[in-house]
Amino acid sequence: MSYSQCMFGLEVTETMGDSSYWLQKYYRVLSSKVERIYTSSLHTDMTIAIEEKKYECHRAILCAFSSYFEAMFASGMKESISGIVKIEGTDSSLFESILDYIYKGSNVVNEENAEDMLAAATFLQMECLRTRCEEFISEALTSANCFETWRMAVWHSNQYIQQQAWMYIMSNFVKIAKETEFLLLEKDELVSVIKDDLLNTPDEDFVVQSVLTWLQHDLNDRGQFCEELFSYLKLPLTKWEFLIEMYRKYPFLKEYSECQKYIEDGKHIYRQPAHRHDSSSSAIAYRSSSSHEDILVVIAHRPSIPGSRNVLALGFSSRKWYYLDSLPYDPGVDFATCVYSNDIFLTGGSLCDRGFLQYRAPRNEWMDYRNWSMQTGRIQHTMAVCSKKLYAIGGYFNTPQQGYKLLSSIEEFELGSDGWIEVGALAVPVSSTSATSYNEKILLFGGESCDRIETATIQCFDTKTQTASVIGQLPIASKLTRAIVCDSYSYVVLTNGTIVQLDHRTDAVTIAGQMENFARSQFGLSQRLGSLIIVGGQIITPDSKATKLYFSNMLMYDLFSKKVNIMGETLPPPKVIEGCHKITQEKKFLCVEYVDRGIHYVPFTFESVEMALLTSIVNNRRRLKQSTE
Repeated sequence: MSYSQCMFGLEVTETMGDSSYWLQKYYRVLSSKVERIYTSSLHTDMTIAIEEKKYECHRAILCAFSSYFEAMFASGMKESISGIVKIEGTDSSLFESILDYIYKGSNVVNEENAEDMLAAATFLQMECLRTRCEEFISEALTSANCFETWRMAVWHSNQYIQQQAWMYIMSNFVKIAKETEFLLLEKDELVSVIKDDLLNTPDEDFVVQSVLTWLQHDLNDRGQFCEELFSYLKLPLTKWEFLIEMYRKYPFLKEYSECQKYIEDGKHIYRQPAHRHDSSSSAIAYRSSSSHEDILVVIAHRPSIPGSRNVLALGFSSRKWYYLDSLPYDPGVDFATCVYSNDIFLTGGSLCDRGFLQYRAPRNEWMDYRNWSMQTGRIQHTMAVCSKKLYAIGGYFNTPQQGYKLLSSIEEFELGSDGWIEVGALAVPVSSTSATSYNEKILLFGGESCDRIETATIQCFDTKTQTASVIGQLPIASKLTRAIVCDSYSYVVLTNGTIVQLDHRTDAVTIAGQMENFARSQFGLSQRLGSLIIVGGQIITPDSKATKLYFSNMLMYDLFSKKVNIMGETLPPPKVIEGCHKITQEKKFLCVEYVDRGIHYVPFTFESVEMALLTSIVNNRRRLKQSTE
C-alpha cells in the first residue's frame, strides 16, 4: 500500500512497508512532540538568561544539540546544580531563533543573521547549525563580498568558509579584479592572491595589469610596496609586446629601480631562449590553471624491450605521465639530447649514429632531418646549446677499419642553417660526459678518455674563439656524469651521489652536497624551482656480470636545504635515461595518459583527444612522405 504526500514542496510517494517510511513518520512525530513541549513549557528543568529575558528549556534536548551544554551539565558546574545558565554576548532575538531551530527545526539562517548565527553556533558547539551557516554563507558568495567573507572566516577560524571563499576568489579573479573591493585590498591580501598557483587568469598580462591598477589607486601610499609586489609577478610569462610597452603605459615604474630589474630580467629570458629553463625562479613556472603546463620529458630505452620509440612526459601540476609524439625511428642507445626554448634536439645513437631529430613542442611533433645529418657519426657523445647554435661534442665514431674511435671534434649546427660544420676540438677527447653552457661557453664534466679511463677534467669550450681548455677538476674521476644549470651555477651529479657546483662567475669548483646510498648511473637530471630532479637509472653493483637492475624512483634534492626526498611519482617503467629535460607544453597535447596497463584518454576535452589523433595522423603522413623522398 502506498500514498502520496507533499514534503518540502515536492510530491513524495512512500510505501508503508518501506523502512524509510516508518523512519520518516517517527521523525515527524518526534519533531511535533518536541515542538509542543517547547511552546507549552511542559517538563522544563532549566532556565537560560540572556539580556533581560529568560527561556525555559530542557537539559536533555539542549545537550542533544549542543556539546557546550552537554559539557556544562556533565561537569558539576554551578549551572548544573542551580539550573540557571547566563549567556553573555549573544542577542536575545538571535537565541530565540536558535531555540526555534532546536525545537522546531526551523530554517533560521538568513542574510542578516548568518555571521552572528555562525558565531553563536560555534560558541555553543552546535555542529549541525554551524554546518548550515557555513553552507548558507558559501552559497551567497559574490565577486563583491568574497573578500569580506574570507576575512570573516579567518577571524572566526572557520576553515570551511575560508577555503570556499578563497576558491571562489581564485576561480573568479577576472570578475573580482574589476570590483571596487579589489582596489581596497590590503597589500598582504593582494600578495596572497597573485602568488597562488590556483589563480585562474586568462594570462599573466592580466595579473600584472591588475596589480598596477591597485598601485595606481593610491600610489602615494602604495608605491612603497611596488618592488615587493613585482617579486611575485610572472613577468617572463607575459607577452613580449606587453613587456616592452610597460614603461610607456606605466611611467611611474621608472622611479623604482628594483621593478626595472624584474622587467629587464623578463626581457632577458625572452632574448635567451636557450637558457629559459635555467632559472630557479617561480616566475617562469606556469600556474595549474594555465593552458600550458611545465613537463619533464624523458627519452629512454628499456634494455629488455628494444625498438621502443615512446616518449613520456610528467606533468608537474597534474602529477601524471603522458605520451608525447613518438620518435620517427629507434635511435638505439648512447644518443645525446639538448633543449632550446621548448624544443628538444636528438643526435646520434647506436642504430643511427649520424641521425638528427627535433621535437617541436608547439606542434607536438618530431621532425627527422636526414638531409642535415652530422658530418661524423657519434655515440656516447654530449650536446649543448649556445645562442641559436647546437653543438655535438666528443663521443665515439665506429669505423669499419679501426672500430670505435674516440673523438675530440666538435660540430655546430646553427638553427635556420642547412647543415653541421666542424668548429673545434676538445683539449681532452672524452665520451660519456655531460655538458652545460653559459655566456657563449660550454663546460664538460668528466667522462672517459683514451683506453676507457675515467677522467676528472672539467673542460671549457669557448664558442666565440672556438678553443677548448681544461679549467678544473672534479673531486674524483667519473664517467656518466649528469649536469644542469641553475641560476649562476652548473651542478654536476656523479654516480656516487656527490653533487659538484661550479660558479659561472669565478669558475670555482666546490662540493655542494652528497646523496647517501646513491650508487646509480645512466639516470636523468633536471631542475625546477631550485631543486635537482634525479630520474631512474641503473643500479651500480660490484659484480659486472650480475643481472642489471634499474631504479624506478625519482629523487628531489633541495639545493638550499641540502635535503633529498623521494618524489611520489615513479618512472614508468624503469629505464636507462638518455635524455631528460624540463619544457613547457600546451595541455591540449597532454591528453594520452600513461597507465600501467594499456593507454586511456584523459577526460580533458573532446578537442584534446581530437587534436592528439589529428597530430598523430599528420605526423605519420609527413614521415611517410619523407621516407618516399
